[in-house]
Amino acid sequence: MKTPLRVWLAGPITTELAHFASAAAPLETGGLLLGWWENGAIVVRHAVEVPDQQAGRSSWTRRPRAARSVLKAALADLDHPLLGYIGDWHSHPEVCHASGRDIQSLALTSEQYTLPLVLIVHLPDHTVDVRAAHHGRSCSVSISRPDPRT
Repeated sequence: MKTPLRVWLAGPITTELAHFASAAAPLETGGLLLGWWENGAIVVRHAVEVPDQQAGRSSWTRRPRAARSVLKAALADLDHPLLGYIGDWHSHPEVCHASGRDIQSLALTSEQYTLPLVLIVHLPDHTVDVRAAHHGRSCSVSISRPDPRT
């Protein structure tokens, strides 16, 4: 059995996801995940929102032009030498995990990258569904959160 990919939810990531999801409810919203790869793990540090004027109660679409603009602005604003695009996130206003379409989209996007990508779906009970893919194939994940006292 292959070792699961470690995904570290670090810094303000869960607070940012909750903020964006709450502000958009009852519609979906989503955006980009920023972080880095370290010692075989993906460190997820920030979420940025990419507006979708056509988002609905069960859909949000990442618009490529808007995503590039948001990514460029976020990287300049956050000014962290390790930060880069590591995946996508979106909210589900109802308690339902990543859909087959979500997982397929993640797998297709991961074909364009050398390192694994992450998808986080924020649920209304403030839990998250974390998925990963590498070279077009889903990966099992092990989720870690740093000790809040550190």
